[in-house]
Amino acid sequence: MEWKGIKGTVLENVSMKRYTSMRVGGPVRYLIYPVDETDLKNVLRYLAHRDIPYRFLGNGTNVIVSDSGLKEALIRITRMKQKGYKKTKNGAVADVSGGVSLKQFIRDNAQHGLSGLEKLYWIPGTVGGALKMNAGSFGASVSDPLLTMRVLNTRGQIVTISGQDASFGYRTSPVRPGECVISAGFSLKGRNKKEIEKDMEYVYGERKKRHPMEFPSAGSVFKGVKGEPAWKFIEKAGLKGIKVGGACVSEKHANFIVNLGSATAHDVRELIDTVKRGVFEKTGVSLEEEVELWGFNG
Repeated sequence: MEWKGIKGTVLENVSMKRYTSMRVGGPVRYLIYPVDETDLKNVLRYLAHRDIPYRFLGNGTNVIVSDSGLKEALIRITRMKQKGYKKTKNGAVADVSGGVSLKQFIRDNAQHGLSGLEKLYWIPGTVGGALKMNAGSFGASVSDPLLTMRVLNTRGQIVTISGQDASFGYRTSPVRPGECVISAGFSLKGRNKKEIEKDMEYVYGERKKRHPMEFPSAGSVFKGVKGEPAWKFIEKAGLKGIKVGGACVSEKHANFIVNLGSATAHDVRELIDTVKRGVFEKTGVSLEEEVELWGFNG
């Protein structure tokens, strides 16, 4: 298929094992990397003209794709550039592409002596993905220092949303399914680089102690319930360490499902359902997924 007018890269029939942190999933029909916003709009027009459905994919750190794959296009804006910093009286406003790695963005901020997001250090994924789910850790959320974000909606329009939008909450944001955060502006404060780096080292150390970083995973699988973390209910139900095929509830952190090396997407989905059933039967609590399941029926 010829992709006239598209400047970016288009890959066909790509295995999602390579593009998701869980390392499972079948092939996707097209994987597209626009080079800029104009190219992105051209891609959307091209797909609409040919009735090809699409989704946006960041770093694939919060997504489980089915073994049968997806008969659609995935668009990644990870090659669209970060814009930079504008100095303010107390620090700077950072203008960043939604496709930039959150970890890298926080490292860049530290190099500039800019504070505001270091408690989120080592959360995987992109800035846009973090904003879409309002990612958080150590009592901080990515929306805390957010001024505005520009979101591409399902009608192909780019709209600006304020960081004060009331729709931001625990793992929720104004970004709807099928929408994509194109860029965001953050208000960051000036601070000593060494102090920022010390905080980042602490956060990384805590993550390494608590999380099973030695195996592929999609991070926290379930949302907390009424202020309580999901792992407490999973442990209470005695489900730590249970397996389905090559997928296992981590012994290190019960809210992580890890790929022991041979897991399929089916194994992961079965294990998610088993945990939900087990927790409900033992505790009466209904867990809700934090990860996104793509291409599964039901």
